[in-house]
Amino acid sequence: MLSVSSTLAAALAAESLRFAWLINLPANIYLTDWGVDISYGGHTYISQGDILTLPSIVREREIKLQGYSLTLSGADQQYAGLLAASNRTGAECTVQLVLLDAGGSVVGGEAIGMYKGTFHTWQEQESGSNSTLTISLTSPWSKPNLTAGRMTSSNNQEDIYAGDKFFQYAHRERENIGWGAEK
Repeated sequence: MLSVSSTLAAALAAESLRFAWLINLPANIYLTDWGVDISYGGHTYISQGDILTLPSIVREREIKLQGYSLTLSGADQQYAGLLAASNRTGAECTVQLVLLDAGGSVVGGEAIGMYKGTFHTWQEQESGSNSTLTISLTSPWSKPNLTAGRMTSSNNQEDIYAGDKFFQYAHRERENIGWGAEK
């Protein structure tokens, strides 16, 4: 069961309910599906009609390994350019739900966290006059593209810490050495 503050509980019990999704993606991309921009948590979530589809997120108690995909309008190439600038795999992403008052302000200044995962992949599709960008998010409990037993890859490590070669030889075996002697 989700516990919310008394302010949010009152807003949920009201006759009319207004809500918006807040999506935080790597490369400082903050988007909302609301009709106007929303300021929350020190960021401005942009409303340009860019969000075409959102996943059906169900908040549950169990640990889930499923990921989610969302589709953005990519006609202006802005987001594709930001995502292509460097490898974002493994960067944190969040999807939050906010309740809005009659003036469009966030009720109680609170958001309900619906999904927290990591950036997995993105793909741009173009057909005629339509261009879309599909972004895949994955559960933080699954680690894509990693060597078994490791929490990061050499490429991910270098994206975060330029020139850090710590994981470069992490799983290379030159010779198998057994207990007390070479094999």
